[in-house]
Amino acid sequence: MAGAGQAGCAAAWDLAAGGARVLLLHGGPERPKPCAGGLTIKALRRYRFPLDAVIRERVRSVAMSRSGEPPMTAGAAAPFCVMTHRRELDALCREQARARGAGWQATAGVRAVRQDHQGVTLISAEGETLRATWLIAADGAHSPVRRALQGQPPTAPAMALEGHLARERARHYPPMTLDFQEVPGGYGWLFPKGDHINVGLYVWRRDRARLAREHLADYARRTLGSDALEEVGGYPLGTWLARRPPRCGRVLFVGDAAGSTEPLLGEGIYGALVSGQLAAGALLAGRPGDYPLLMADWGEELRQVERISRIFYGVPALGYAALSRWLAPTLLAGYAEGLTLGGTKRAWRSLKGRRHLLGSPGA
Repeated sequence: MAGAGQAGCAAAWDLAAGGARVLLLHGGPERPKPCAGGLTIKALRRYRFPLDAVIRERVRSVAMSRSGEPPMTAGAAAPFCVMTHRRELDALCREQARARGAGWQATAGVRAVRQDHQGVTLISAEGETLRATWLIAADGAHSPVRRALQGQPPTAPAMALEGHLARERARHYPPMTLDFQEVPGGYGWLFPKGDHINVGLYVWRRDRARLAREHLADYARRTLGSDALEEVGGYPLGTWLARRPPRCGRVLFVGDAAGSTEPLLGEGIYGALVSGQLAAGALLAGRPGDYPLLMADWGEELRQVERISRIFYGVPALGYAALSRWLAPTLLAGYAEGLTLGGTKRAWRSLKGRRHLLGSPGA
């Protein structure tokens, strides 16, 4: 298993629980991936163990704005999202995978990958040769394993830039906030985390806007009164699953390496969990060739969301007007039920589903 983030740990837990021998390769707990750390209810329900120890906030409402439009707040009757700190979340998931029986080995990276009809050979940055029957690549949007086997995906991934602002430095403690068109083709966010606020910028295609630290600092000053950001980091998000198969020979790609992130808002953890668990299930069933078929539903969901993203960010005035005036309460009610965006859309099409969603009054 190359990578021990959310996708890698999800796969490792299921494989170890199924009796398979698993080795997690990772850069170590001192190198956490930057992440906004928001978990939708659908993602929360994918975990095989409780997350109460790392949940910092339970969210029922979101403040939204767009330049030139009045700000608004939308809510749901039940929480539609919980806030975690990614370092704490990853540490818990690694502990759970190891407790379930997965092995662990730190490495500075992958130097080379080769495969044949019997298995996969991986050469670590330290020069160690590792051999496995199958390899699950959970090594991010810049996946060294994918680059070694296939090169980079021929598309511009989504990008995010974020930092943490200590609560005592902020002039106020904000609700969950999304400021659309803070960057062209994207938004700015404020996620409350108890002792700090996660501040970030997102663009659904990195060729639409350049995310700069100066812009992030300016956004923090305007919204929170301080630019004393810590742990600032930028990173790509893989959104190409609908255009590239998640398997190459004896290598199964999961998470950002598979391009399983939803492009509209950049939610990646749900796709990471789904892909990791489906990859593990295919291997445990002795049918690894079924993995792309198992991922087809999520790939189709992402294809639909990409079409929505093109419209929403391509005609931002129209997109935000529809969101703020009509769609937000319905979407949040669907998210509170654990539905995906596509699932919420399908529920809305039926009279019974529409009545159910409308029966969840705004907060």
